[in-house]
Amino acid sequence: MDLLLILTYTAICFGIFKFFKIPLNKWSVPTAVLGGIILIGSLLLLMNYNHPYTERAQMVTVTLPIIPEIQGVVVEVTPNANKKLKKGDFLFRVDPTAYEAKVESIKGEIESAQQNVEMLKARLASENADIAQAKAERDLALKDADRYRNGSRDKLKSPFTDQEVVRAQQTYLAAQAQWRSSLSKRDQTAAQLDAMINGENATVYRLKANLKEAEYFLAKTVVRAPSDGYATQLFLKPGMFVRPLPLRPVMVFVPDQKTSVYAVFRQNSALRLTAGDQAEVVFNGLPGSVVKGKVKQILPAIANSSYQAQGHLQGLSLDPKLDGIYAEIELNNVADVERLPAGTMGQVAVYSGYFEHVSIIRKILLRMTSWMHYLYIDH
Repeated sequence: MDLLLILTYTAICFGIFKFFKIPLNKWSVPTAVLGGIILIGSLLLLMNYNHPYTERAQMVTVTLPIIPEIQGVVVEVTPNANKKLKKGDFLFRVDPTAYEAKVESIKGEIESAQQNVEMLKARLASENADIAQAKAERDLALKDADRYRNGSRDKLKSPFTDQEVVRAQQTYLAAQAQWRSSLSKRDQTAAQLDAMINGENATVYRLKANLKEAEYFLAKTVVRAPSDGYATQLFLKPGMFVRPLPLRPVMVFVPDQKTSVYAVFRQNSALRLTAGDQAEVVFNGLPGSVVKGKVKQILPAIANSSYQAQGHLQGLSLDPKLDGIYAEIELNNVADVERLPAGTMGQVAVYSGYFEHVSIIRKILLRMTSWMHYLYIDH
């Protein structure tokens, strides 16, 4: 583009010199050259600052690491690697034998606990009957004890001996103790029956909660697609042992997402990058094509400026070429880039509202860059 501007300016100067018959001397030629330097230099500087350009741009893809919630041996894996999947489609299955056995075991425990509740109810009825019987025996013993005690007050006419009076009193006390023991047993059984949660016996409620958890983990033996997308680089094979380790995903899933390009601009362009500005993108994989878009957002932080607390001092990153300003570019016509794989590199130009008339230079340069993608030699 610089050469094109120089040639254009040279042609204009040549025409002016010929038309106005300006002589070539030590004043006219240096003036024309100096004017060209100032004019072309000013245009390029205005374009560079007001319409930023970067070669560091890439289509960014967010991936989902697939981590199983249970552990076990993989028995089946989807054959549809790198093919479009719908949300809920099968990815892989872990051997469910142990988890099925756990579910059946808890179901048996629930059945046993429910039978135990019925047994407690029957025992409570029996203990209430025992209480009634013990109470009747206590009352009878009390009457006998009172009769023996009243009859023995007159020592001379009493038909009862002291031993009989003491035996009657002991019989009453034993009946009283038996009645109280029956009450205690009844209260204990009633307490077990009265332990309720949400209108259900506490033991049965706990076992049903355990059953829900066991059924949940049983369902997780089949891992399904979390959203529409595709699984790529499928290295998982039947026979492998998997476990829920956050740092060791077993599969990478790429969800369907809107195509966006992230570009890194010089920090010099900070005041000329604004959300909503028009942008154009050229991709190495689409020579001769320009994809239009706009700046969706400017990231509020520079990537290399993040620090974490550590046990040693950290220096500052002072290279402005590496610490660029990140901008997300939203493409208008995604159909143009559907054939490109995710992660394709490209170049981006942003057109601000300042000195719009010089943006034509940036547009020509960007298109020249796109056509240059046809020219390469691998050897």
